[in-house]
Amino acid sequence: MPPTLALGALYVALSLLVGFLGRRRTIGFAGFFVLSLLVSPFVMALVLLVGLPHRTSPAEAQRSDVE
Repeated sequence: MPPTLALGALYVALSLLVGFLGRRRTIGFAGFFVLSLLVSPFVMALVLLVGLPHRTSPAEAQRSDVE
């Protein structure tokens, strides 16, 4: 495999990983995936680490109200 193809595949794989990790965040999988393709997977991974609150499902919200 040529080096440029391998680097491109690595870039897309890292973007997929960032999208997967962001799937329960505000903008979800698609948002994180597309933004990591456009910006950089490393920048979007930092965004994941720093902020953007998790979405809460109604079941999770109900559990936190009971506690």
